[in-house]
Amino acid sequence: MKKLFFHIMLMFLCLTTFAQKRQSEFRIWEDSLVHLRDIVMNEPDETTRLELNEEFMTLLETVLQMPNSFEHPWDSARNFAALTSPDKTFKIFTWYVVKKNFTVENFGFVQVYNENRKKYVLFPLYDKRGAIDYPKTQVGNHNRWYGAVYYKIIPIKEKSLTYYTLLGLNGNNLFTNQKVIEVLHFNKETVPVFGARIFKNYPEKVSRVIFEYSKNATMHLGYEEQEYLVSTGKYNPKTKQTDYRRVTSPMIIFDELIPMDDNVPAALAAYMVPESSLSQGFIEDNGRWLFLKRVYGSNPDKVKPDYTPKPRQIYNPQ
Repeated sequence: MKKLFFHIMLMFLCLTTFAQKRQSEFRIWEDSLVHLRDIVMNEPDETTRLELNEEFMTLLETVLQMPNSFEHPWDSARNFAALTSPDKTFKIFTWYVVKKNFTVENFGFVQVYNENRKKYVLFPLYDKRGAIDYPKTQVGNHNRWYGAVYYKIIPIKEKSLTYYTLLGLNGNNLFTNQKVIEVLHFNKETVPVFGARIFKNYPEKVSRVIFEYSKNATMHLGYEEQEYLVSTGKYNPKTKQTDYRRVTSPMIIFDELIPMDDNVPAALAAYMVPESSLSQGFIEDNGRWLFLKRVYGSNPDKVKPDYTPKPRQIYNPQ
């Protein structure tokens, strides 16, 4: 029944789009994909949900193989993420399916121009988190993808190589969520490679950064202009402390994770929560991400509320 629905919809759209302009054609496809994703999200039966997800993936693959599909902005996408790299090199599409045991499985496509073949090519992404023994250090192609739904692409350059840093969310399981700082680059054959050792001074040697925390918490992981303090290295005899200066820089900033209780070990991710008053970050440093253990500052772009003085209230017992 579901397959029949897909084929009828496909035939209808094919007939309809012949009469449309090219941009309108892709808008119709996008609306159809959004509609199909809504059906997947609301389907209560897991088997049917996974079958419909296969149909969504097939339809999206069909659309992305059409000429000029790369030019479509995908600005009405809902329940799946469609990102274009700032340098227009590639697009990445990611989404997820919740299974009956409340684990999350991620899916996606990378669409990139292959210079040798003179065409855009697609690389499907299937979530391999469960098959990766050392997820923080593993480096591999699209067949070894540590799944996530991405919401930000940050390119940084090291000589002739561009690393694309991806910020993403992984619903993970019943007890924890994950935020992920992934790294993507393309090899000489334009095959996507996930993971890279570009994190300096981080407490662990990692190829990607994975934060796992309580399902009941909300963690901030973003890319923003931030004001933070940098030591001048000069001692101030008046304050008897080292002087600091304020520096504004774009940076990856995130909440530090702490245990809910001092008696809870940090290894129990389900009991780790973000502390919004304790921020850490990464700033770009010659094609690498330099870790900042403590970030003191605020986003200068955020509008601060006007201060309205109030008259002093004096208690009068009469």
